[in-house]
Amino acid sequence: MNKLLLILILTLSFQALSKADDIRDFEIEGISIGDSALDFISKKILKDNQKDWFKNNKYSISADLKLLFLKNYDGLQFIYLTNDKRYKLEGIEAIKFYRHDIEKCHLLFDEVSLEIQTLFSNISITKKDDFVHRADKSGKTIVTQQDLIFPNGDAVSIFCEDWSKESGFTDALRISIRKYEYKEFLQNSAY
Repeated sequence: MNKLLLILILTLSFQALSKADDIRDFEIEGISIGDSALDFISKKILKDNQKDWFKNNKYSISADLKLLFLKNYDGLQFIYLTNDKRYKLEGIEAIKFYRHDIEKCHLLFDEVSLEIQTLFSNISITKKDDFVHRADKSGKTIVTQQDLIFPNGDAVSIFCEDWSKESGFTDALRISIRKYEYKEFLQNSAY
């Protein structure tokens, strides 16, 4: 009887460990990939905030969502398949603004990266890299990025956006949770 109990406990423990490397186990403000956006926001608000940013309409994005329940971030973006009537989340982006305090952004960037690395054991981590943001025609906006990639290609990406004064945008930390298929869409057919 004791052996059977031990086998049962070990089996359940290993199942829990294997689930710890699934992107759906990562939450932002209590929201995970695979959740329905309708559990957090009305269809009307999703539609009212839907952006026409993609040339291909496979996915839709509702942006600038300033939700009352947010504790750590200033806004969210929800990404879902355009024809999905359940609005199942394929991507989530959280944004925290830093007006004239990019150093604080970089500190939180490092904290978030370390926290994710401790939560998930089987991810690959890209080198922290800087690049010029293509949306700023002045060429002065610098983005720092790091990707934490799951074995199936899903990823959490962390960004610090140091916007130029000319751009008119506010510096921000952005955390993006993306299913592999959505990442591929962004890289190959969104724009």
